[in-house]
Amino acid sequence: MTSRRLYAPVVLTLLAAGGLAFFAASRTWVEATVQAKGLPTDAVAVSGTDAQPLVPALALVVVTGALAVLAASVRVRWVVGVLVFVVGVGAAILVATSGSALDDALDDAVRSSTAFTGSNVPDGRQVVLWPVLSGASFVLAAVLGLLVIRNAATWPTMGSRYESPTGKSQDARTEDDLWSALDEGRDPTE
Repeated sequence: MTSRRLYAPVVLTLLAAGGLAFFAASRTWVEATVQAKGLPTDAVAVSGTDAQPLVPALALVVVTGALAVLAASVRVRWVVGVLVFVVGVGAAILVATSGSALDDALDDAVRSSTAFTGSNVPDGRQVVLWPVLSGASFVLAAVLGLLVIRNAATWPTMGSRYESPTGKSQDARTEDDLWSALDEGRDPTE
């Protein structure tokens, strides 16, 4: 597959990876049931966003990077690729090492539970799917960031008509020509 044919799949996969990481961060990563004698049981759930607030923010950076690849020049696209790679690797490490943050978030959720009496701290049951999916999405984003770096120069960019004008207008008409056009009843802007 040529590098030009990778353009759309890389951008779309980068969008999907960021969106999936964002979605996975909003799901339950650890849950527990708080029970106390004489009180109703209370199910406590901690999402990835509760435990690691940076994870959804970094997922949005990946999505924004995918959109920036579409509109950026070659140099800026290369910088975006480096940024997506660094964010992907950093976020994957953050998700992989989030064990203590999950425990702390679960402890806070248990303490705020209506069934917590001070001595009935339950063990949390970790949901494996969502943290793994979030971490895998960030690893995929890092790989795609490398592809953006590698192929930035060969991918098409937006046309020059989307750039701001850089010099004086090409119009060679003088002020006298404009007044003459008005005198003749013509629109001088045509």
